[in-house]
Amino acid sequence: MKTRTFVLQILGIAASVSAQTMVVLPDMRQPHQVAVEGNDLYVFDEADYSLHVYTISPFVPKLKIGQKGDGPRDFKYLPLVSVQPESLTCTDFTKIIWYSKKGEFLKAKEFSALKDFDINSEMLLIPVKGNFLRITADHEKFKRRVFLLDPAFQTIKQLYEGPFIWMQGSATDVRTDTVSVQGLIVIADTESFRLTIFDDQGTLLRTIDKSPEVEKVQGRALLHQFCVSDSKIYATTYLKKDGLTEMLVLDLEGRLLMRLFLPLPSIRPERGVLRYDLFTVANDKLYEIVQNKGTGQWELLVTGLKPAR
Repeated sequence: MKTRTFVLQILGIAASVSAQTMVVLPDMRQPHQVAVEGNDLYVFDEADYSLHVYTISPFVPKLKIGQKGDGPRDFKYLPLVSVQPESLTCTDFTKIIWYSKKGEFLKAKEFSALKDFDINSEMLLIPVKGNFLRITADHEKFKRRVFLLDPAFQTIKQLYEGPFIWMQGSATDVRTDTVSVQGLIVIADTESFRLTIFDDQGTLLRTIDKSPEVEKVQGRALLHQFCVSDSKIYATTYLKKDGLTEMLVLDLEGRLLMRLFLPLPSIRPERGVLRYDLFTVANDKLYEIVQNKGTGQWELLVTGLKPAR
């Protein structure tokens, strides 16, 4: 484990020094997605379609779950990993699989068993308390939709519809993020910097539109990627200053708390619309998975985001 410091820019001003901790992930070959809950780090490895779980402090490997295949417990496609209070879920366009926090297989639900399954649309299911979010990408009509389903997987209501911008084999800046966290649903608009927030019953709570406040970068979308942690929204844009990437920190009412500029070496410019840049925020810390150019090994990089006093 290595520790170093760097200058954290707030509103473009070099005003604070934050610690960075680096830890080698020796068994990681091709990271796809990263998530953090409490003292646990979750990284999905595209190389063998397995979910690696680590204890962050003290750092130690904890679990390895899943494999690629056509079986009921296997991943056919790259899944979206969602960490719930009592379980883990992985959804891979064909099914949703539940695991215990100890890595035990609990159950699976094939999407083909759903009443209105559409073979022309890619689909993900994400738990939100007792209900589910159904996220579809219609390649025939180029539409992206988000539905709220009840525990029996029946549609309660449609929450969002927008364009689905995608081309075979291409990288695109247009985001398709939908987040379920703290019993809330946060949906990013396809084209603007607009986040719509619902409760777990599908009641609209508020819409946060920061489009007028975000500097437009030629040829780029307004919103890059976002996550929600500790009642705050952490959203990156494509604006760069001195090689650093802009991150807006908002409260759940949409008020700007901080505007940061960070190195973010975990950003993958050619990642594509259905893949993720390898960072997330939890516990006021930025967690990144970064490949060491010298050794080729993947490392966990942890950066404190609280301004120094």
